[in-house]
Amino acid sequence: MSRPRLSYANVMSTIAVFIALGGTSYAVARNSIGSAQLKRNAVTSSKVKDRSLTRSDLAPSARVGSRGSRGPQGPAGPAGIAPAPEAWKPLPFAAGWTNYGGGYVAGAYRKDQLGRVQLRGLVTRSAGAPVPTTIAQLPAGYRPPEKMLFTVGGGEPQTSARVDVSAGGEVVWFTGPTGEPDYTSLDQIAYWPE
Repeated sequence: MSRPRLSYANVMSTIAVFIALGGTSYAVARNSIGSAQLKRNAVTSSKVKDRSLTRSDLAPSARVGSRGSRGPQGPAGPAGIAPAPEAWKPLPFAAGWTNYGGGYVAGAYRKDQLGRVQLRGLVTRSAGAPVPTTIAQLPAGYRPPEKMLFTVGGGEPQTSARVDVSAGGEVVWFTGPTGEPDYTSLDQIAYWPE
């Protein structure tokens, strides 16, 4: 039996078949599947790589965080400006106490815009008033929940004084200057009421 000989035609036909098959397979692999080849719901979330999709890959209705329609207007809130403090009320002095006078602020009390009680004024006591002695009696709503002690300014001679405010509303002078005429400042007294 004779062996077949390689001819130019045999070699060229073999190369042509190789190129034809290889080129087609390359084309099939490169653009093998498109949207026309996919059936509806064929790609599930388990087949999609995590964090591989971006917002633009999703339909507008599937995007999280899109703005909804505006809801109805709610009721108006309280005004943003704090209310004004109360007007100062004259201090209801006990016997033996009065305003110092001489152009100084008179004894008074009020609630500020936050509801805190404030006292003010320069007051004096008459000679021979007992120690301790009640300066004034504050009404309900202006009393602290418990007895409070305050160090305030005093004079004649220049020094400090102790004034307590009780839960019953008594403003009591305990210690301070003893000269004549002495004075006690109530400007440092402020507290949250009962």
